[in-house]
Amino acid sequence: MKKIRELNNPTSGLAQYRNSVEVKANWDAFRDHNQGASHKELIERLIAVQHGLCGYCEINLTETDRQIEHIIPRNDPQQGAAREVDVTNMIACCKGGTSSTYAPSEKSHDEDRYLRPVRDNMSCGQAKGDLNEANFLDPRKLPALPLLTKVLVNGEIEVDKKACKSEGIPVSHVRRTIEILNLNAKRLQLARAKQWNDLEEESGQIGDPDDPDTMNAWIRDVLIPDENGQLTPFFTTNRSYFSPLSELILAQQPQTWI
Repeated sequence: MKKIRELNNPTSGLAQYRNSVEVKANWDAFRDHNQGASHKELIERLIAVQHGLCGYCEINLTETDRQIEHIIPRNDPQQGAAREVDVTNMIACCKGGTSSTYAPSEKSHDEDRYLRPVRDNMSCGQAKGDLNEANFLDPRKLPALPLLTKVLVNGEIEVDKKACKSEGIPVSHVRRTIEILNLNAKRLQLARAKQWNDLEEESGQIGDPDDPDTMNAWIRDVLIPDENGQLTPFFTTNRSYFSPLSELILAQQPQTWI
């Protein structure tokens, strides 16, 4: 899970809907507003802000595997109703391992998004459900540097205790967030391990790995958004693979992509 930017202002369609209904605004009605065009506008704006990645597991979001996640669940008895059409309570996420259908243009491996047993491999918002726990870390509030988690060669995510200490963030909070989102589900571990292996194979094709300019160009190509503003999926895996060189590059200004 990486730091993502927050969408601070509502899209035009969301603002129009809220102004038209005032205190009666609710999520289900908004989804139907303007025949769904306003909802589509909102999710596409959130995806753009997040450079195309799920706000939790960092898989790339596709037309058939995307949804809007409410950080404070809509069913929360204290805040849910008041925050369900509040854009500052929303991020874009995948469907947490429950999307088993694909558009013809999508070429991702099925097991990245759907692996049986489905319940054990559910992640992200599907795993979090209606939980609203104080120890849960909102990805928009994470530090850009240093990285609080690291990915191992087998695809497992673990807490970086040293980084947590430097930022004053309890290790238990990071560990609990990983558990809540089930980020170490087998499906995601396999996908991250595959990404690590892909980088290993690519490392033998980039030219001279001892040439600083060659390595710098390769790392930037993997870690920095492309010309369409998209990040390579499983950003934290890529970042961990290249560490510590990745941290030197990511510390450079500007950092508006983070």
